[in-house]
Amino acid sequence: MANDTPPRWDRKMQQRLARGEAAALGELYDRFASLVHTLSHRVLDDETAADRTTRDVFGYIWENPHTYDPKDGPMRSWIAGVTQRLAAGQLRRTHRESGPQSPERHEQIEEKVRAASTAARADYIVTSMPASLRAALELTYFQRRDYRQTARQLGVTDDEARRRLRLGLQLLSSAASHSPPAQQRGPGSHR
Repeated sequence: MANDTPPRWDRKMQQRLARGEAAALGELYDRFASLVHTLSHRVLDDETAADRTTRDVFGYIWENPHTYDPKDGPMRSWIAGVTQRLAAGQLRRTHRESGPQSPERHEQIEEKVRAASTAARADYIVTSMPASLRAALELTYFQRRDYRQTARQLGVTDDEARRRLRLGLQLLSSAASHSPPAQQRGPGSHR
């Protein structure tokens, strides 16, 4: 994907974090703070809570760099997953602290967490996909162009425009199929 870092960078960053290099955390923050804050805000819909979750995510990474395994995929994906789990946990805590919950209210909160996590994953997928796929989706779905108009504007064949749209939609559909279960365990679940 366009915004992913090379696997070697991910491995070296994980090793530097494991050694406790503060400069590594600073580099990681510079590279991924915007992603973390955007995903947090998408789940929590609150600027202050998103700021707090962003701090919590980088705190978790600093304290637990060993939980990232480069064999499992890019560090960017791992950071997005940590963010979603911590933000969802914060949303659940906020609702728990607001008073006793009926089973129906609890289910509404869990549905909100699932929907927000799916939306956050979709945001991440769109921002991470290659620019050619993102442009095709934006022209077709946000600017309401048909595939022929999209092809002309992108300077590609009709078949290529359809291929890009199909692939972009397939990537987006994975957001719903990978949404976390209501009670997923992970960072922040022990709080």
